[in-house]
Amino acid sequence: MTIEERIPGFTDKELENLHDNAVRLSTDGKPAQQAEAARLLPIIVAAIDARRVIRNAELAEKRRERDASMAEARAKKKAARKAEADARAE
Repeated sequence: MTIEERIPGFTDKELENLHDNAVRLSTDGKPAQQAEAARLLPIIVAAIDARRVIRNAELAEKRRERDASMAEARAKKKAARKAEADARAE
């Protein structure tokens, strides 16, 4: 299995380490290492960016769900206060 095929299965930390190593080797490595790092860096960066987009979408969805839940809770609390005030007024 090639490194390109393995990248999607890497954890975020593993992907970060791979990126750091590729950046380091692109300048400090032997010519073959520099060439391989240069070849892999765009693939690694694309994987990191794709994960960032997915993570941001998930966070936005959680925010929408939380906001909807909070709005519902506020509406229930307001209705309960109104019912209590109406009961006292009778």
